[in-house]
Amino acid sequence: MTWKRHHLQRHGHCSCRRHKIRVRVLFAIILGAVLAGCATLPEPGSREVVMSPEDTGESALARQLADAYGSERMQGLADEGSAPQESGFVLLKDGREALDARLALTREAEYSLDLQTFELLDQPSTWLVLAHLMEAAERGVAVRLLVDDWGNDFASAWMAQLATHPNIEIRIFNPFPLRPLWRVNYVTHFSRVHRRMHNKTFVVDNQVAILGGRNTGDAYYEASAERIFLDLDILTLGPITPEVSGAFDLYWNHVLAVDAESVSQGRMRSSMDTLQAEFSELLPDEPSAWTWEDITPIWAPVVLYVDDPGKILRAAGDTSGHLMPRLLSEQSMPEREVLFVTPYFVPGDFGVDLLTELVDAGIEIDLLTNSLAANNMPIVHSGYAPYRRDLLEKGVRLWEVQPTPWSAYETVNDTPWQSVVTEQVTLHAKVWVFDRERVFIGSVNMDPRSFQHNTEIGLMIDSPELATEILDWMEPMKNRLAWKVRLEENGDKEWVEMPDVEGPGAEARAIAHYDPDSTWWRRVRTGLYTFLPIEFLL
Repeated sequence: MTWKRHHLQRHGHCSCRRHKIRVRVLFAIILGAVLAGCATLPEPGSREVVMSPEDTGESALARQLADAYGSERMQGLADEGSAPQESGFVLLKDGREALDARLALTREAEYSLDLQTFELLDQPSTWLVLAHLMEAAERGVAVRLLVDDWGNDFASAWMAQLATHPNIEIRIFNPFPLRPLWRVNYVTHFSRVHRRMHNKTFVVDNQVAILGGRNTGDAYYEASAERIFLDLDILTLGPITPEVSGAFDLYWNHVLAVDAESVSQGRMRSSMDTLQAEFSELLPDEPSAWTWEDITPIWAPVVLYVDDPGKILRAAGDTSGHLMPRLLSEQSMPEREVLFVTPYFVPGDFGVDLLTELVDAGIEIDLLTNSLAANNMPIVHSGYAPYRRDLLEKGVRLWEVQPTPWSAYETVNDTPWQSVVTEQVTLHAKVWVFDRERVFIGSVNMDPRSFQHNTEIGLMIDSPELATEILDWMEPMKNRLAWKVRLEENGDKEWVEMPDVEGPGAEARAIAHYDPDSTWWRRVRTGLYTFLPIEFLL
């Protein structure tokens, strides 16, 4: 609500004082009436538990995959015995490829389409995805859309109208109880509403899944001229896919997943005819170029890690159902080297101690994150910057992605980012590579928000081949698109521009002793954030 200040003629001190009192009383009455009208959401009550279909083995997609890779392998039967069960994986490194894969798979769906996302942005790429979902629903495919309320750009009344389609169901996860003044929820319901569903999954016919860092919006698919996110998804085949599907069901059937109609409280916007007409205009005449031809999956053992959605309802200190303690207890520590890639890095004292232990054990640690200039969340950078010196002194190698437009790198060959033209680049991929043998990839940032507050999902894949593919993609990017942060002999930090790894005789060049390419105001503001007691929320 926008309030206008009315400049009235004042007639004496008492009159002015009476006017101020009247204004305050009037404001209190109006605010009270508004809050009274912001009815809290109804309890979902008992409802039918809906699970993904299991009898999809005869679908055209399933037959196509069986013909290409073998039915036993797709069912996880090829490795029975002493060998661990394997699943198939395809990295989606390019944003346009990631979008094309989703659209192509949507067109192949016959039984079900499940989309779970933290952000559903009102942008052209999102409308394109929704248009394909509508087209699939028209064919009889059961479509389920689960979106977190914080990252949803679409009005709940609009989504409720979309959900009136007989083959489309939409649920809003952890909806804000007070709808018109949603920011008030951070005062009235802070302990719950600041904790969000950060998972991103996409499952087709219980046969193929995609998960990783990408939300649904232009920047994630390299379709924005203002900013793109350097991101990474992984497509799964075989026995791990029903597990990803089961994770979606876990969230879909949770009490925090509320039907869009309940969130909209019965209000509708537009009509189904209008929506169908708008979506039909967006469908391309030609299908996307993404096909299964020339795609060779990497087959490897894998473990799925997913937070219990009830994490949001429990105290942050209660780690029952958290994926990270389970991952740390089940997975062996690295022995030689680790590459951590995370857009938001807030290690805290615990993280510094853990990384120090690894370095002291002789393990080389490289950490790639956003520079202050590239970070789209400077307040989160304030939780990282104070630990840089400690980490560097302990021997951790820090790399910070530059905001340099990717168009500057069009001459680089054989890279997925060579022809992208944009004004800003921000790292958004979340992947860890251990000893060039194991890979953890998913939605998890290395910060308290991911570890303690939000819900996340990820895969630990035991595959030297996949690790090599990721490193071959990340290493040139690390050297060409990132600054290395190091300490001078006098202890000052300096940012170093690394030479082109293929350039003859090139040397590293120090370019700054403070966050490069950042404005003075952004540096001051970030410095002020460090004085706030909010690190545990970042």
